Amino acid sequence: MTKIAYVDKDNCTSCNQCADNLPKYFQMDDNDTSETHIGGESVNQAQIPEADWKTVQKEMDECPGECIHWRK
Repeated sequence: MTKIAYVDKDNCTSCNQCADNLPKYFQMDDNDTSETHIGGESVNQAQIPEADWKTVQKEMDECPGECIHWRK
């Protein structure tokens, strides 16, 4: 089972925290806002394997802009 993570770019503070801490799933775009990815693909629709849910959730919880979410 997987969950899909995305960034609400309108609320991103461009702090780079998620991209610095977890580049496996987060990167900064050309406008210096965060987005999720899987190997550069599935941009802002990253399917996160269950083994990494807690790691990604930690970035969500620590995000200053509170802009990283699970897609429902």
